[in-house]
Amino acid sequence: MLKELLEERGLPALMTMRDGSPVTAENWGERRRELLDVLEEMEYGRFPEKIGETTWVETKQERVAAGVAKLHEMDITFPTPDGESFTFPAHVYIPDIASAENKVPAFVFISFGYPRYFPLEELMNEGVVIAEFVMNDVAKDGEDNWSTLLAPHFFPDGKRPGDGTGKIGMWAYAASRLADYVLSLDCVDPARLGVVGHSRLGKTALWAGANDERFTHVFSNDSGCSGAAITRKKIGETFPRICQVFPYWFCENMKTISVSIEASERTPFDQHFLLAAVCPRKVYVASAGEDDWADPTSEYLCCAAASPAWEAQGLCGFAAPDRLPEAWDTFAEGNVGFHLRPGTHFLSRHDWIRYIRYIKA
Repeated sequence: MLKELLEERGLPALMTMRDGSPVTAENWGERRRELLDVLEEMEYGRFPEKIGETTWVETKQERVAAGVAKLHEMDITFPTPDGESFTFPAHVYIPDIASAENKVPAFVFISFGYPRYFPLEELMNEGVVIAEFVMNDVAKDGEDNWSTLLAPHFFPDGKRPGDGTGKIGMWAYAASRLADYVLSLDCVDPARLGVVGHSRLGKTALWAGANDERFTHVFSNDSGCSGAAITRKKIGETFPRICQVFPYWFCENMKTISVSIEASERTPFDQHFLLAAVCPRKVYVASAGEDDWADPTSEYLCCAAASPAWEAQGLCGFAAPDRLPEAWDTFAEGNVGFHLRPGTHFLSRHDWIRYIRYIKA
């Protein structure tokens, strides 16, 4: 069934190199670079290169979560292309059970604002580190003519080249800089470092994870259009709609493929390229049953379409039955995970607990 549904979408070939040769385990690294290249050129813009060392200063510490964890408020600073530096705040929650002798998983959480979408006490009782920053402390989620926060450090004159990074790329880059700090903690297991975000920040988590190979687990919550959902024949939000309303999320070149539905379905890529760029690491997509704008069916099919990248390396990709998902389904046995919960567009306790189970497995 899934094979037929994917054939109806008419997706560009994932497992064929640009020169027409087949993708193998041996040339996967080259193919991954091709996937990232087209996504940078046509959708998100070039992922910024790290140009110097990240530094940090703790500004406050307090006990939280009924006294079983500490909150460390941090200022994270990194050099920028204009020769200056940029600083943004972060909250890092460390459970008391974490130590150099008992290393625990960690999540970089790209957030809409403290403390939304965040069952803190339960997460601390699960024994994971959460490092959270707020997107609007890095780049404004709105039209600012590239003049505020991080944006002018990349585009001092307010002008971007066609493939200049959008706000999604800036948020994703900040996630990597916060990861610099997290990986310095002796209580964190570097083999279990996740990045997670919801909605537009689910798109961001995927872009951060696709580019930064230190993220071993990449979690997309209800990311939909330009995230984990296939674009071709998608219901709900579309490329033309998202690019009209949120053009600053993407590169300028995105506008050329968003003039119509027909144009957006003739692109040389689709979103299974984004999921596959995480391979051979782990990626997990969560959907909500009533979230038609994101389109859970297209998110599920995207997981299936990306699976061959892992299979070509002798790994289990998407371990799911040959049917569409049903409420409460969780498929977490492979390197591509998925669950569908009932309800609406939200990052819920149900979602968080499944992410923790996946990273601990």
